[in-house]
Amino acid sequence: MKKCRITALAACVILAAAVSDARAEGDYVRAAPALVQQVDGPPVTLRAKEARDLPRVFCPQGQTSTGGGIRLNPNNGVFLTASNPGGPGWDISVDNQSDEPRTVTPLVICAADPSITHQVGTTANGPTAESAATCPAGQFVAGGGAVAKAKNYLSLSISDANHWFGRAKNVNTVFTGVVAFARCSNRPHSAANGDVVTLQPGTTGTSQAQCPDGQVPTAGGGSGHPNVLHNASAPTATGWSLRATNTDNVPRLVVAHVVCTAP
Repeated sequence: MKKCRITALAACVILAAAVSDARAEGDYVRAAPALVQQVDGPPVTLRAKEARDLPRVFCPQGQTSTGGGIRLNPNNGVFLTASNPGGPGWDISVDNQSDEPRTVTPLVICAADPSITHQVGTTANGPTAESAATCPAGQFVAGGGAVAKAKNYLSLSISDANHWFGRAKNVNTVFTGVVAFARCSNRPHSAANGDVVTLQPGTTGTSQAQCPDGQVPTAGGGSGHPNVLHNASAPTATGWSLRATNTDNVPRLVVAHVVCTAP
């Protein structure tokens, strides 16, 4: 998929138009790994204004990470700078921009699928940068994530059948860029976008995406305007929940995204 398709998706979200492409409709429904499970890491309390890498959350032996994220309490003030596959586990980096402590709980989704491969996108740099990781021919996206360090906050982490896309918004003067990563499988999955949520200037809100009946989430994220920055991203029992903040001075939209499979 070319970069223009990412822009088209963002425009679709911003205009709240009906989403008609395959990834939003969940049209690419495929067979599944035999086992998917979630592993929670220990909660981490962040000091006010503290930015840090969280401890990696590992999958059980013989399983591979496909997705991951954090839960957040209280549910604002923290921004994701990285949420990505790390070896057999999941890596998270966060920046607590609030004036109070925040507790984050990292987590990973693991699959017993020996066909999974790890693909790395190109590094993109700039005030707002986008990267895409592509699955090899014959493989399909089972999950993925993105890395953007320093004051580059994630504002897009989504898939289509063959790519995972990441985007970051720079909020400082140092451009460290963003890199997308994909977990690819011989076994196809399904994907869907969630409810479109309007965020007023300076406000935080949540969008949720639902898996098809009988399926469970293997990865997720969401999309929206580059000025809508991700606070927390985590699976639910039947889909994915994305928490985001509109840092713009006009209303903006956000929508969650989920990749799913049979349990």
